[in-house]
Amino acid sequence: MNYDQINALLTTPEEEARGMTRWWWYGCCVDKKEIARELDFMKEAGLGGVELQILYPLTPDDEKKGLRNIPYGSPEFYDILNYTANACKERGMVCDYTPGSSWPYGGPTVDDADAQQEAIPYQLDIHGPKRFSCDFTTRFAGTVCAAVMGKMENSVMLPETVIDITDKFRIKPLFGWPWGTELVAIDIPEGDWKICFFVISQHRNHVGKPSRNADGLVIDHCSRRATENFLNQMVQPVLTNAPEIRGIFCDSIEVEGHNWSGVLLDEFRRRRGYDLKPYIYALWGDMGEITPHIRYDYFKTMSELTIENFFDPLTAFAHKNGMRSRIQAHGTWGDILRVYGAADFPEGETFGDHRTLSVNTIHRRLAASAGHIYGKNIISNETFTWLKRPRFTETLEEMKSAVDAVFLDGMNMIVNHGYAYSPEVAGKRGWPFYASTHINHTTPWWPLYGNLSQYIHRASAILRWGHPVAEVAVYLPQADVYADNMLSELHLAMRLEEHLEAEAMDGIQKAGYWFDYINDEALCSLGHSADGKLTIGANSYRAIVLVGCNRLPVETAERLRDFAQSGGILLCDSIPSESCGLLRRQEKAQEVKKLMAEAMPVVVENRYLALQGALQQHLAPDVTLSAPDTVGYVHRTDGKTHLFFLSNLSESKRTVVARFKGRTEPARAWSVNTTAPVWVAQQGEEYTFAMEAHESLLFVFSPDLLEAPVCPKPEIKTKALVLTDWTLTVGDRVYPIDVPISWEYISGLEHYSGMGCYRCTFSATPEMGDAELKLYGLSAAARVWLNDRLVGDIWTHPLSISLAGHLKPGENHLRIEVYSTLINEMMTDGGYEKCPDVLPEWPYYGAVINNLRKTKLTCYREYTEQKEVLQSGLWGGTVLFW
Repeated sequence: MNYDQINALLTTPEEEARGMTRWWWYGCCVDKKEIARELDFMKEAGLGGVELQILYPLTPDDEKKGLRNIPYGSPEFYDILNYTANACKERGMVCDYTPGSSWPYGGPTVDDADAQQEAIPYQLDIHGPKRFSCDFTTRFAGTVCAAVMGKMENSVMLPETVIDITDKFRIKPLFGWPWGTELVAIDIPEGDWKICFFVISQHRNHVGKPSRNADGLVIDHCSRRATENFLNQMVQPVLTNAPEIRGIFCDSIEVEGHNWSGVLLDEFRRRRGYDLKPYIYALWGDMGEITPHIRYDYFKTMSELTIENFFDPLTAFAHKNGMRSRIQAHGTWGDILRVYGAADFPEGETFGDHRTLSVNTIHRRLAASAGHIYGKNIISNETFTWLKRPRFTETLEEMKSAVDAVFLDGMNMIVNHGYAYSPEVAGKRGWPFYASTHINHTTPWWPLYGNLSQYIHRASAILRWGHPVAEVAVYLPQADVYADNMLSELHLAMRLEEHLEAEAMDGIQKAGYWFDYINDEALCSLGHSADGKLTIGANSYRAIVLVGCNRLPVETAERLRDFAQSGGILLCDSIPSESCGLLRRQEKAQEVKKLMAEAMPVVVENRYLALQGALQQHLAPDVTLSAPDTVGYVHRTDGKTHLFFLSNLSESKRTVVARFKGRTEPARAWSVNTTAPVWVAQQGEEYTFAMEAHESLLFVFSPDLLEAPVCPKPEIKTKALVLTDWTLTVGDRVYPIDVPISWEYISGLEHYSGMGCYRCTFSATPEMGDAELKLYGLSAAARVWLNDRLVGDIWTHPLSISLAGHLKPGENHLRIEVYSTLINEMMTDGGYEKCPDVLPEWPYYGAVINNLRKTKLTCYREYTEQKEVLQSGLWGGTVLFW
């Protein structure tokens, strides 16, 4: 890659790398004119597409105001979706769609047979000998799917004593109608016995936040029939009527209680080779040494079912319709990398304030790793969810920091969370989403959002170039997590992070090793070992790390042995010695022990410093940084050129010393913030450079850069002029001020959120021609004009901008438009407008809307949690340097 190609990558990135936004439609209360208006706002801001998510209503129908909640599935509904998809296409934007209304998948077409199931364990302790029966009518609500009795000894149910008593539970009628359940009389032998039975609750999970006409049961994510019925009945009509929709999106798997399936028992028997019923107590209690094996087999079966019957069919359905799938896998119990890998675009999520350099296993690194090992180059991320609490305090610079944390975890597509549909009738600040950063046209800094949008576009394109480089792989101990967990709707990603320990994974990264997670399929099917490397597609791993891994499938142990014997580096904090699954467990355990003995892994004392030291002893870090706690990297290559994306996530400027292993090609660096070349001092293998707070750099090593221009060392500007005698204009109010001060100190502006315009006049001499304007305090972003000509925007550190080409000798007129955050305005009122009890139009009952406004629209948190107004505008000095 030569100098001009790098500049083109920075300045004219591919259109497909533009960021997207989730677009919430409340109650589908939308119209074509407003849709067009908001799409124009998005396009102007540089967004490349939308992801429609249709939610709960926030307003009743109101013919006078032009408000109508379009019923889901109605002809009008399909027409508005078709209009929107076409309107996106006309603007060069893509349109994705979230099937159903909100999440998880479900709706009015889902019947009990296709609904998700929750098995609730019940148990009774009985001392025999005796004859026992029990009427459970009105004592539980549901159907018994499996029941056993077994003798207890030291709190353990003895497997050899277990008796299947499922058929002893009978329906108890009342006047001929099924009314309850009873356990008919059974003989209890001598001793302490326990009866355990699982009840499939009749109280099923409903779609979380549906719009009008879209409420209903959540589907069984392990049932092919349930998936196909949902897709054919609720999704196919949308895609048929709106063919310009690009793709379908599956949000995070939040299916509370989904620990069973109507197909589980039969499929378990077919796949695992034995009947689960006699062993159900092992899913809840202790059946001795077989307990972890039963649990493993249960979760393994549930994993296979959800992949084969939900995730794979979802992508196949998208492809059948000429579309692509985007899937968030976090929340599922399925093999997490395989689930992400089922998507065309694996998607992670940033939940909460993650503006720090850390490996986010749960929501990001798993998705990135899946993309790498399953060959999915574009890896998406839902970004800015609950970024700050309370809401409305976020600045563009803070959002950039959050985005960089996402990029450093391996993602290269950003989906904002998000844009709330907000017509003018919704008021000045629209309808902010309750769990989101408010990124739409009603936010004060929105006119300057394009700066962040351009940065996201630029960085995403860089991070899609070539393929990723990671020499270290961390094996996911899913078998141990499965074996250690009771019957549950297992959040595998969360349990894996707890099992591996976030501190340990972060330590590997900060020691200079960007790593991928790998699973059994990556080792056994996707990759091959030779010459000391595990190769999976374009990725070659020289070290595999096992952390907290006690049990392995035999085939996985074989592949690890082969890798080690080919010269690969195998490290662990303990040597696995257990097998997976009930059948042949002892024989398989011996095989695992034998194979691991042949592998001869390097065993470390702990998964922290000892593991990092062992890695460094056997494999030099890819990148060594002098500030590893705040500056992170991503490495990509095409085999000839090597790109390194670096970002400083700290609040301070850093002087960074870096080593890039094996890189002897000519190197150049650019600021990804500004696209400008950056001066770098090289001494041997060390490169020294400055990074502003929140700055990102692109380092390129390529033989094609041998003759490329070298950025000169910047000159330090030593002369300064403090600008004074300002006016601040807010609306029709004008405030004379000597030097800019924060708005909370100006009477009448304490709770103002919006734009304030600062003006001053100063005299310049010819020697000031390359002067730089420096702001010492700014919230949230500024647009600078000099002599009525636009200079540019200031939205991130170093809070400065060059005035070269704009200054003239003599009198100059400076104008700085400052756009604040929204919090100071929103913190003044925690209430919401209430509807009357009875409404003349849908939904007729005011409580329906009031309850949603109370929980989803109110600014209660902002009102109660933000005790003091935040700084806004300019403060701390405004200085010219030359």
